Amino acid sequence: MTMPSLITNYQKKQTVAQLKKVYTTISQAYIMSENANGPSEDWIDSSQTINTESVKQYVQTYWLPYFKSVQECSKYGDCSYDTKAKAPGGKEDQTLNITGNNRYTIILTDGTMIAFVPFSWDADEEKQYWGGNQKFYIDLNGAKKPNIIGRDVFLLEISDKRVTASCSTSDENTLNRNCSKTGNGQCCAMKIIRDGWEIKDDYPW
Repeated sequence: MTMPSLITNYQKKQTVAQLKKVYTTISQAYIMSENANGPSEDWIDSSQTINTESVKQYVQTYWLPYFKSVQECSKYGDCSYDTKAKAPGGKEDQTLNITGNNRYTIILTDGTMIAFVPFSWDADEEKQYWGGNQKFYIDLNGAKKPNIIGRDVFLLEISDKRVTASCSTSDENTLNRNCSKTGNGQCCAMKIIRDGWEIKDDYPW
């Protein structure tokens, strides 16, 4: 194999190892928090306004006690992040906010960044609402580049009483369309998992 191929293979294996590690870390924290605080479906107080302070309260109550975090980020650009991660193809309309916009983000001791997003969006009314899946936006190397969904940025969520990757109920065709150079990449973590925790040749690297 050529040197570039060796480097690429190493990077892919390292990415999978890091993703698997944070997946396990969040899964363990979820189990501990449910044991201490009851079912996760009861963690959301829908009477509160969705803002940074209410999301911060959610994170500090149900998640922070079960993580070794070194920094917390609440505003756009906190923790030196450029705020947005790009989709695999680099389209400007397929970006993802990691800090700010009511997210509450922490950095773990190994440098992994986790943004907690316990709300969803009503596209028709263009507003956020409590409900849907409690989500996690992960950047495996924090503010360092490339900040691309499917490369160092991945989406996890709580679904069916467990931590899993986004698109857990999607079929293979949907996964492949989404995790591609023309998709937004938000299903890429699930594609890696479905492929046996491996980044295969059809992956948009």
